[in-house]
Amino acid sequence: MIDYAEKRDFLRLPIDCELSFSLAGSSKQYQGSVINLSSKGILFTSNEKFDEGTQLDIILTPSNSATAPIEAAGIVTRVGGNDVLFEIACTFGEIKS
Repeated sequence: MIDYAEKRDFLRLPIDCELSFSLAGSSKQYQGSVINLSSKGILFTSNEKFDEGTQLDIILTPSNSATAPIEAAGIVTRVGGNDVLFEIACTFGEIKS
């Protein structure tokens, strides 16, 4: 049995959900797929690469139509992946809805 103690302040929940996002203040929309979500941030994949520190406006639309979309401001904290698909980690700034 593996003895594992969670060292994170907030649990990350795996979630299979699409999201759209844009550079803060821009109208150009990009698409991504959520990997996991916590109360402080989000990890998602995208075909677009952004630098650390980039500010994004994020819209997370749950697959359950009874749940309203979540809009949040995010700041890119980490980017990984290859030249085709990037993993982007963001911390939440302001949750707008």
